[in-house]
Amino acid sequence: MLKNYIKTTLRGIRKNKLFTAINLVGLSVAMSCFILVTLYVRYELTYDQFHKEVDNIYLVKLKSAEAYGGSYNQFLPAVFADIIEEGTPGLEEVTTTLSGAGSMYVKHGEEYISEKYYTIQNSFFNVFTFPFLYGNKESALTEPASVVISEEMALKYFKKENAVGEILKVDGRGDFKVTGVLASFPKNSQFQPHFSFSINNMSDLDHWGYNTFFIYLKTLPNANLTDIQDRIAALYTANAPKDAMYDGSGAELGSFADSYWQLSGSGASLNNRDRGLGADKDIIYLCSGLAVLLLFIALANYVNMATSKAIERSKEVGVRKVNGASRKQLIGQFLSETLVFSFLSLIVSIILVEVFLPSVSNVVGIELKLNYREASILLFLVGYALLCGVLGGIYPAILLSRFNPVKALKGRAQISKSRFSLRNVLLFLQFTISAFMIVVLLVANSQIRHYLNFDLGFEKERVVSFRLAEEMRETPEIFVQRVKNLKGIEGVTMGPMPGGAFGFNTLTLNDLELKYVPRVETNEDFLPMLKIPLIAGRNFDPQLASDQENSIIINETLAQELGLDNPVGTTVSFEGRPKTIIGLIKDFYIMGPRYQKRSLMLTPLISGRVNNFLIKVNSQNMATTLSQIDEIWDEYDYKNALQYQFLDDAYAEKLGQIKATTTIINGITIAIVVISLFGLFSLVAYQTSRRMKEIGIRKVLGANGGNILLMFGKPYAWLILISSSAAIPLAYSLLGKALDKYHNRIELDFSYALITVLAIVIFSVLVIVSRALLAVRTNPAEILKYE
Repeated sequence: MLKNYIKTTLRGIRKNKLFTAINLVGLSVAMSCFILVTLYVRYELTYDQFHKEVDNIYLVKLKSAEAYGGSYNQFLPAVFADIIEEGTPGLEEVTTTLSGAGSMYVKHGEEYISEKYYTIQNSFFNVFTFPFLYGNKESALTEPASVVISEEMALKYFKKENAVGEILKVDGRGDFKVTGVLASFPKNSQFQPHFSFSINNMSDLDHWGYNTFFIYLKTLPNANLTDIQDRIAALYTANAPKDAMYDGSGAELGSFADSYWQLSGSGASLNNRDRGLGADKDIIYLCSGLAVLLLFIALANYVNMATSKAIERSKEVGVRKVNGASRKQLIGQFLSETLVFSFLSLIVSIILVEVFLPSVSNVVGIELKLNYREASILLFLVGYALLCGVLGGIYPAILLSRFNPVKALKGRAQISKSRFSLRNVLLFLQFTISAFMIVVLLVANSQIRHYLNFDLGFEKERVVSFRLAEEMRETPEIFVQRVKNLKGIEGVTMGPMPGGAFGFNTLTLNDLELKYVPRVETNEDFLPMLKIPLIAGRNFDPQLASDQENSIIINETLAQELGLDNPVGTTVSFEGRPKTIIGLIKDFYIMGPRYQKRSLMLTPLISGRVNNFLIKVNSQNMATTLSQIDEIWDEYDYKNALQYQFLDDAYAEKLGQIKATTTIINGITIAIVVISLFGLFSLVAYQTSRRMKEIGIRKVLGANGGNILLMFGKPYAWLILISSSAAIPLAYSLLGKALDKYHNRIELDFSYALITVLAIVIFSVLVIVSRALLAVRTNPAEILKYE
């Protein structure tokens, strides 16, 4: 029986090459997209889930006072971890880490290699599941000059897995003894502990003012979480100093399992910067929805063509029924044909996945892999092919098995001609989804172009941004002067761009107090070099000592928040010290186009350290000028080559998430539209072949080519108009709400709807004409000569 089913399926494939090719391409593309999206979604949704009893792991969050915004962060003093451990029942373990991953240089031969590292307590490995290959887990980081490394780093630096006892040389920090080697761990983990140093190296761990630590705890299986939460809150209130830093704040618990999705308070961005599109559940839902829509389009195509061709197989069904075939056997036969086709599509889709996986990984920013040795992956692929086969084949199988054998053998078997037949409903949905996605594509790309061409309020072209080496930050003046003396340099200044303002401070004017006002430390070259308009007052003057001590420049938004129409000359309190406003500048978007204008003040260098420099390079001989800067850099930094970035490119990179999302939308939209057009082409081809005699008779009676093309196109024209009328208002409504989440969004005008309708009409006309024209050009005598 099975052999007969397979032979029948292969015979049908050879007989209907066009039908097979269209459906194979459509279903394979849809399957490959679905598999790729599933790999990405699986990667994101399993972030940190490899830890044992991950639901019992929590992080301690600090909620700031309402006067300071009431926001959450994870920065706490290490001493509070000891207080929690001693005074809170129901805990299995408490551990402390220095906030985020630090940077260091490991000496390897004559090279210095930049690496990320963590500073942690030994108890870290009792909370989080990072198994030891070698070394003693219980005492690995009890000694200050110890380090635990990963298996990958052991092979990289010591050419062997068991590197316990080896010495790791760290530039500027000394020698560390390797006391443990960790087994390989997943990429989708907030922590990537390739190098872990002991927190015992640090001093002032018992000082409440040293609040740069993260605190994690693991509860006992049956512990009462509410009691633990209340106890920790009470301990914080009882022990926190009564000063401005902690006044009115409180401690709360947050789930570590969910912390990846809470960007502001989880520390995920500090612990692991290689995080794909950025832990955004909206993107997960979007990708999943698009993949399902694409799969629906492909399956709808298959169902449409299978039901359309059902009449051709009516006599086969009649013969099988006369020879004793039951309806159950017929359903089994036709369903098995679909399953064979589905598995054939799966094979093609896996080939497509392997071809496009590197490109997709590059778009989403993470390395995706399809591991065929993993049982869950194999089960998913097989189950997925079975599901597609059943969904795509069950209705045509039931439809074919219901044919009356007598009518079938006489050629009178028919399927519904109703306007609301399943075939028309599926075609309507295909056009509706296509129209909806075209609007989404147009709007997404328009928003990206708007951001890329957005006027940020300053000149960013030909400006190079780079961070100073550690050796240069204390005394950068000599380096700056040497760069200024180069022929192709138009200006040198300091500033945190494109990262945004830093040094948030409190400003007070009379009874008005503004918290967290962003500050940029810079010099007199900042405004003229970036061409930021000075509305009133003056720039910093390096010859005036008073400017360096007590002068600030503010922007329009900060002037409005201070209630000052003419702020120049006004004295405000800056962290308790008087500062005179000497200039008012026009607002500019220091964070980039995705952020709104906000208050900002410019000050001379306060912190005493310069971190970031901006250099404006002349367009003539730019490469030569940059190489000369690089030569000067090499005299100061023996470990690194100069790493610079043009400011316009840097701001474009800040749009990485939305650009990647738009790329995904573009790819899936194109696939949806093309597969829908394939379906339309196959239906027109089928109807043309079924109506050749009618075409011949109409031509004999005087119908011209235009009349016949209109006859074929009219039903589809109505479907296109109705589907566009349903899709476009829905798209406008949903996109309007989606765009409201973005600052500086575009407005939705009528052009997107017009372009969508024109695109669908033009594509559909081309598809219909390309197939129907063959029938129109056929000599009616050739069609009717045997009638």
